[in-house]
Amino acid sequence: MKANGKVKSVVKSLSISLLLCLLVVAGIFAKERSNLSQVNEDEIVVRIGHVAAEGTPIDLGCLKFKELLEERSGNKFDVRVYPNGQLGGDRQSIESVALGYLTGSLPGAGAIAGFEPRFMVSDLPFLYKEKEDAFMAFDNELGGRLDTYLSDLGIHSLGYCDTGYRYITTNGIEIKKPEDLKGIKIRTMENPIHIDSFIAWGASPTPMNFSEVFTGLQQGAVDAQENPLQITISSRFYEVQDTLSLTGHFYAYGPLIVGQQFMESLSEEDRQLVNECGREAVLYERYISEKMEEEYLEEAKSNGMNLVELTPEEKNAFIESASDVYEDFYKQYADGKDLVELARQYEGEGKELYKGYEDLEEGDK
Repeated sequence: MKANGKVKSVVKSLSISLLLCLLVVAGIFAKERSNLSQVNEDEIVVRIGHVAAEGTPIDLGCLKFKELLEERSGNKFDVRVYPNGQLGGDRQSIESVALGYLTGSLPGAGAIAGFEPRFMVSDLPFLYKEKEDAFMAFDNELGGRLDTYLSDLGIHSLGYCDTGYRYITTNGIEIKKPEDLKGIKIRTMENPIHIDSFIAWGASPTPMNFSEVFTGLQQGAVDAQENPLQITISSRFYEVQDTLSLTGHFYAYGPLIVGQQFMESLSEEDRQLVNECGREAVLYERYISEKMEEEYLEEAKSNGMNLVELTPEEKNAFIESASDVYEDFYKQYADGKDLVELARQYEGEGKELYKGYEDLEEGDK
């Protein structure tokens, strides 16, 4: 099968870190390539790599996919999940899936934006007031559009998982209005929308590798950080930060992905089964993410964190301050405004329309 232009660009963008990763797990990837040409054997090995810690919603979503696919295929599929970045970081995993060296992954959308910047649409500040609005958008027109971007990279999406709203942690400073961020050095991802938003709010955004964040906070290299609760709590940031402001300034999500080469190597029946199990695993991940968020908040409080809630009016002040971020997105991408409209298509209707994991028939679970 000939690689299209975008897949070729992915090949060219292979980093030294990916090459090192490939050497370390050469045996695994060699077996993966072998599977592509031996799908008629009794067993198909599926390897899913992700960077999240064991027991987090991302990990549990991948394990649910394993459980469903193995059970419903009569163990024809052997799904192996590798958490904690064992097979490389998000970017490395995306490249590996696109090239057929790894079956699948569950990367953050921010990492995919490094290959397709329009994935940053849902990073726009305060885009979704309710998670269900986001779920409806991902399960319908917006998700369909994003799927085509992934397809151009040689990647097949099984659905879009929930990582949660991003919140700010600090030491002794409650963040309730943009002015509260003035002069604060806050660690951010290397995401232009995130960086521009924090600049608009008066902060000093400081991109930093995630592995360095805990030490950076401990030693004062940065004053604050922002992440979804599952990342903040599983990383024990409460040991070096005492205030958690529930700003919900960005919404974090990520697709459960497999390679198109892998999907094309399967029979029609097996492709349908993979899609079906992937869809249900995504619904489960969203469900468990919401349940665990309550537990994460309790864990934050039990570890001495001060939880700060914002009123709708306080959030509006952040929204107004970041209006130029939206305008820049529209100017940069010809279909930017269209993407935002698709993202907001179900605004205020999500809670009423969305059918999640809890709505599945008992026999389907």
